[in-house]
Amino acid sequence: MADVRATKNGNWSDVTVWNTGALPTAADDVYSNTFTVNVDVSFTVLTLRSTAGTGITAGGSFNFNTAGVTGTVTSSSPLVPGATNLIQITATTGIVTISLGGNVTPRATSSDILINYSGNCNLILSGTNFNGTTNNNTACINKTSAGLITITGNLNGGNSSGNSGAQSFVSTNGNTIIIGNVVGGIGSAGSHRGVNQSAGTLTITGNVTGGQSTASNQGVLFSGTSLTVTGTILGGIDSNAINTSAPINNITGNVTGGGVSGAVSSVANIINVTGTVTASATSQAISMTNANGQVYLSGNMVNNNGKMAIYAPIVWLDANNTTQADFFTSGGSPRTLYSEDTFPNMPAEADTRDNIVYGPGSGLTGTLKMPAAADTRSGVVYDNGTTGTALFTTSLFLTELSSSTVPVAVRMQNLCTPMILGELMEAFKK
Repeated sequence: MADVRATKNGNWSDVTVWNTGALPTAADDVYSNTFTVNVDVSFTVLTLRSTAGTGITAGGSFNFNTAGVTGTVTSSSPLVPGATNLIQITATTGIVTISLGGNVTPRATSSDILINYSGNCNLILSGTNFNGTTNNNTACINKTSAGLITITGNLNGGNSSGNSGAQSFVSTNGNTIIIGNVVGGIGSAGSHRGVNQSAGTLTITGNVTGGQSTASNQGVLFSGTSLTVTGTILGGIDSNAINTSAPINNITGNVTGGGVSGAVSSVANIINVTGTVTASATSQAISMTNANGQVYLSGNMVNNNGKMAIYAPIVWLDANNTTQADFFTSGGSPRTLYSEDTFPNMPAEADTRDNIVYGPGSGLTGTLKMPAAADTRSGVVYDNGTTGTALFTTSLFLTELSSSTVPVAVRMQNLCTPMILGELMEAFKK
């Protein structure tokens, strides 16, 4: 392992930029040393640093200004900031890829940014955890770009007890895809969010959890155009998992209330939920404060201790989905409302006699056609004890003739065979 430092402003590919006279290698810790190094080629190194060292001055940055490059930083602590904007992404077109080997956290310095993404290229960023820190207006990732950012890794809000605004990801422009979990912070001064996005679309594949210590430590604060989450949503001890004002919000996963805050707080128009929505003992799961707001639920709704799982002007249940809603009496006894198709042991309509109405709410009607007794073989018991009367064999037919009082059967009992008729004629001749 070697310390490699920049000696002037310039391109990464220029060997004269580096004190070694050669490009950094995968075994090197690379220092910006107050200079701006433009990343115009792909590279793999151990760490990127803007800290001080032996013969090295703190400051400078690494600027990804060229489309198509990939920066790979392999250490478990890949970025070591000694100045704001250690990483800058300013490329205007194409794709920039940055792969980080572990956890990244900005400095605990007011208004500090670790990764500043302002170019309108698309950015693919991966790491283990992107953390907020402990001071005012800091951001692990700050996005003003109109491009698409795809983040693979967990986003965790800050933990300042005396300052506000320590956030993992802040975006004021463009669209975002997150593949990982998002967690609100724990700072008592507030606003330590996992994600704070005010424009564009946001798609999260992962769990979202609210923070604690104050109501402003949300996992996600979103005011863009549409929000899509695939994962579990869990309210924090003191703050929402998600606070959204987007017109459309789609959640696939279970939603559960937290401490004093619901899992989802919204002034949005529509929230679509596929999953079970459960109130905690102290808070609702979804709180919709828009007078025209609507929640579309495909799943179960579980109220708790008098708390409604969904607090909204309008709640729609999916007509094609089994649903149950759990309520409680004032004495704490459970009361459950079911849709007709909720019970797993309920017979199918095709297995229930035609026109028989059954099920909770009498909403199911049987369609099974039963044959009449005359259409069922004689002696066969069917349909709850009914015995068929139809004659389908010679022996049954003869047995029926021997005992029947039906006029046709009586007449046939008096018919004689040709043999008997011949015998009678012979006897007459005599």
